[in-house]
Amino acid sequence: MYTAIQNVYSKTFNYFHKTHAYLTKNPRLFLVRKLARFEVLRNGIHYLFKNQKESEEISQFNHYFFENIDLDIINSSLKENGYYSGLNLPQYIVQEILEFAESNICYGNRDPKLYFYLSNKKQAEISNGKQFIVGSYLHNIEKCPAINKMKTEPGLLAIAAKFLEARPVHIASELVWSFPVSTEWIEQLNLAQVFHYDIDDYKFLKFFFYLTNVDMFNGPHVCIRGSHKNKKFLHQLIGLRCANLDDKKIVDYYGAENLVNFYGPAGFGFVEDPFCFHKGTPPTDKARLFLQLEFAINNYKDIRSFK
Repeated sequence: MYTAIQNVYSKTFNYFHKTHAYLTKNPRLFLVRKLARFEVLRNGIHYLFKNQKESEEISQFNHYFFENIDLDIINSSLKENGYYSGLNLPQYIVQEILEFAESNICYGNRDPKLYFYLSNKKQAEISNGKQFIVGSYLHNIEKCPAINKMKTEPGLLAIAAKFLEARPVHIASELVWSFPVSTEWIEQLNLAQVFHYDIDDYKFLKFFFYLTNVDMFNGPHVCIRGSHKNKKFLHQLIGLRCANLDDKKIVDYYGAENLVNFYGPAGFGFVEDPFCFHKGTPPTDKARLFLQLEFAINNYKDIRSFK
């Protein structure tokens, strides 16, 4: 009984301590995370940020990575399904990013203290006494010229502008390996390998690109079609804490027939409304290298804070 009371006290204290830190360090992001979980509120607030004129101007850009982009079809699919697949990177860009990944330091489990080169991953795991479930390039990604080009690629900006109905702002990128290792649920929770949705602005979107071949054994990204809208009220109420719910309960509510697994060769890409429930599945065969680019209307700086 005493232990149970201690646990409740500890959780309550941590909640209020975290909330205080959140309010003092990034109050705008705090407000977004509290309000944007509710569909009616985020739609209303998004209306205030809309700038159709800027959106249309950007939509006229020429596309130099992606050919035959139909902005209306992509936007319609994003609105209806929460995703669109079929954006394929040129192979020379895939090769440039792979060469960058092989020759630069990445960080085990996104921990800046656990740095290693891909070629000496096993030695680094032994010396640190930890298995690496993922390896992210964190801030080192800024050294990759090919990825820096993609932040301003006209085709991506045009898709983002059409969807956001405003001038898109690049707010985050990540290049990350997922390794085929056995994991516990808590590890999957901490590394976004359980169903969740993101709240990084009132409207935003993410582009994903595979840099290695991905099939059912190599950690495909999964989303639940249509779950970006008409969410169960409980799922809106608890927001980011939906990640603590059992995956099966989420799938049962939105329907197993709406599960979408993204498979494709190196270079295959798709764009997603991150208010959709989604997750990265742990690979069981080969490691997967994945690039993510995120665009929004507003930039709240450190969007990974206080999740």
